[in-house]
Amino acid sequence: MSSIPAERELSGATDLRFEPDVGISRTLIGVATVSGALTLLGILIAPDRTWPNILVAALMAVCLALGCQLFLAFRGVTSAGWSTVFKRVPEAAVATLPFIAPVLLLVLAGGMGVLFEWSHADVMATDSLLASKSAWLNVPFFLARAVLIFGIWVFFGLAMLRLSRRQDCAPGPAGNRRHTVLSSVFLVVFAITFSVASFDWIMSLEPHWFSTIFAVYHFTGALLGALALISIIVIILRRRGYFASIVNDDHLLDLGKLMMGFSAFWAYIWFSQYMLIWYSNLPEEVGYYMNRHTGAWAVLAGLNVLINWVVPFLVLLPRAAKRNEGLMLKAAGLLLVGRWLDLYLAVNPVFQPQAPLLGVWELAPLALGASLFLIAYRHNLASASLLPKGDAFYEESLHHHI
Repeated sequence: MSSIPAERELSGATDLRFEPDVGISRTLIGVATVSGALTLLGILIAPDRTWPNILVAALMAVCLALGCQLFLAFRGVTSAGWSTVFKRVPEAAVATLPFIAPVLLLVLAGGMGVLFEWSHADVMATDSLLASKSAWLNVPFFLARAVLIFGIWVFFGLAMLRLSRRQDCAPGPAGNRRHTVLSSVFLVVFAITFSVASFDWIMSLEPHWFSTIFAVYHFTGALLGALALISIIVIILRRRGYFASIVNDDHLLDLGKLMMGFSAFWAYIWFSQYMLIWYSNLPEEVGYYMNRHTGAWAVLAGLNVLINWVVPFLVLLPRAAKRNEGLMLKAAGLLLVGRWLDLYLAVNPVFQPQAPLLGVWELAPLALGASLFLIAYRHNLASASLLPKGDAFYEESLHHHI
């Protein structure tokens, strides 16, 4: 990201635009090219290791985009004006959904035989439990559900973006009222579609196991990851001069509160799921945690809790820490690593039950997913003014103080 003179922002320019740094863009393209070639090679040489991590990378990108869409929807239904000055930051992530959707659909279709044991007719024929689920777990219906779910998410995402862009030309409260209605409908639809997606794309990797709290757990993680991403981008833009006189320490304080709060909520849902399964001690349920809390996997399971809750919660607990750019940046960066680790633990123990593997076939898909996401994100961020001055809450947000 290139920096801009602070006086340009202070002058009250009506169309402050993000200008992507050419050097960073070239680096991202280079990383995407190399990691893409390695990922394709991995599909041929080590599909059992590569496909699961392609799925992890795609899920990570989807969850970040959806988490940002949730952030905007919650802002709409609560009329929370404090975040208006930087709402283009989560909007740029939402705008990546039309690019991410076909990628994940290709992953689900292309990796079907490796990822989902129920996709094999001989497995379904010899397993009575899976056979009883065949009306739901069958390839055509599975892919049709995925297409429908993505269609719904993209429709609402683009509708939110259109409303926001229109306010640049037609400012006023009417756009905010329409956004509130749209957000209210989206939250209801999201609760259903995200639950189905979580069951289909992650839980059905182990089709004998089930958890009724599974979708809530991953919804919490998606929003937590999005808050971390938003915090990182806002701080970087503030340091580079774009938000130097726009985003103040109280904006960071509120972002820090949300990160700390949802980190604690993630831990609460994690414990709720674990405690109920541990207490009931039913054979059809405990296998999920036995695979993840024994041997070398137990180390990563412990790190998962430390990274997603213990460390960021303690770091962000003091009020001063949430107003400190450096500490906020470190906590948010750690939480993004935690989001990847959480998804890695949800997927990879199915395919490497003995011990976790972390080599080129695991890292190449991650690098590919991250570089492609950032390329799309930076393009979207540069496509509209960073300052949504037509939003009815803009002035309130500009003078936000606690």
